[in-house]
Amino acid sequence: MHATAMDKRIWVKGLALECPLKCADADCPLNALRVLPIAQMNAVVNRLEDKQIDNIIEIHRQCCSARLNKPSE
Repeated sequence: MHATAMDKRIWVKGLALECPLKCADADCPLNALRVLPIAQMNAVVNRLEDKQIDNIIEIHRQCCSARLNKPSE
């Protein structure tokens, strides 16, 4: 099953509220949104183009994969 454009926006909004790994990398593209009031963050995400939403999701997937597969130190 493929996520709809609305599902993806909802997902990005959730990611913008908090990194699922609890500590976002310094270069996470969502860090700029995390400091905004929720209403403003929602408005910004709503204005993003579908391609931008897809790019954020892809960056998130790659980041999670890299961080979860990183050997413990």
